[in-house]
Amino acid sequence: MSQQSYHELIYQPQDDVEDLEGYQLGGYHPVKVGDVYSDERYTIVHKLGWGSYSTVWLARDAHSSRYVALKVIIADESKDNTESRILRHLDQIQNKKFRATGFVSALLDEFYIRGPNGDHLCLGYKKYTGKGWFMAVCFFLSAVWKVKTNGKPDLHPRNILFALPQRDSMSVEEIYKNFNRPQETKVCRVDGGPLGLGVPSHTVVPASVVIPCHKVQDPRIRISDFGGACLMTDKSVKADLQTPVLYLPPEAILATKSVGFPADIWTLACSIYEIMGDTTLFSGFYPDKDDIVAEMISCLGLLPHDWWKIWGARGEFFEEDGSWRAEMDRAHDSKSRPLSQRIREMRRENDREFSTEEAKYLEQMLETMLQYKPEDRATTEDVVKSEWMTRWGMPSLEIFNITVPYEP
Repeated sequence: MSQQSYHELIYQPQDDVEDLEGYQLGGYHPVKVGDVYSDERYTIVHKLGWGSYSTVWLARDAHSSRYVALKVIIADESKDNTESRILRHLDQIQNKKFRATGFVSALLDEFYIRGPNGDHLCLGYKKYTGKGWFMAVCFFLSAVWKVKTNGKPDLHPRNILFALPQRDSMSVEEIYKNFNRPQETKVCRVDGGPLGLGVPSHTVVPASVVIPCHKVQDPRIRISDFGGACLMTDKSVKADLQTPVLYLPPEAILATKSVGFPADIWTLACSIYEIMGDTTLFSGFYPDKDDIVAEMISCLGLLPHDWWKIWGARGEFFEEDGSWRAEMDRAHDSKSRPLSQRIREMRRENDREFSTEEAKYLEQMLETMLQYKPEDRATTEDVVKSEWMTRWGMPSLEIFNITVPYEP
């Protein structure tokens, strides 16, 4: 949701859909179920998801008689979007140390849609859904990016997906029977006025495609959303991150220069904790960036002096000596919860706690990944060779016969 106050909103807010304020010139394209694109090749069947820069739809490909995922990017991001270039580059790389194609969403097609809000790049993928909760793969995928991309692959749980079982032989009605019919809600303006041409008449809640963990027999994991990635050969690096606030590294909030690959290490550490502990490392009630900085301090200790001095909101949480304020307007505890405590609170399947030994080495690994200054953080090679990865991460790969795509 945007940061506008309610009285500034044009459209009545809805849950589980994209920000309706994004339907404007340069924003989302108003896709609806039944639409046909690319010379009648793709017919929209259902919605799979959405993000700040795109909506994703399940479509039937008339040429190949299969279902695909169509990602429709907002107009302002379509012209200079690098995602298809990154994916084509990854697909071309085939050597012993880098076999990413088995872990990356396969790009099938790309074309443009001209609509009332502008020209939108549309990318076609094999269909994927859900979150891939197998930790060790994340390490090696991050290592893969270390080799061939320069920072910001945006690796967090929302972009780690499972490949869906084959459903191409199903009719549309059978798809709806398995995953429910599209749930549509009428779009209304706050002032009761008519909708503009670039606004859909109804929103669609994404399909509920849930597979219980104990029924997953072939955990084929795919990484999606390379809109924020760039190659190491690129002369310029994007200054902004598209990463959700809960996973943002501190330099993306407090530093003035562009972020680099160490940002991915931070985001990966946050993802590891969430995947293994079933809760986010940093949390808050509708948190903003300042809430997350306070959470970082609660977990990891005071910021480096230069960042502490430029953090404008520090007085809302802390006294000048770095102690917590006894009373504050922010919804945050006036005490710290160190990383060691947060790890002790983590639980695994059937509420079984980590062994003392495993918790010790997991904490050591996360500490090296969560150093405030990017230059002080662990590299991917450090993570891959860590004690926790060697003794617990690697064995989890072997259970599912997952091939390591990178050799440090």
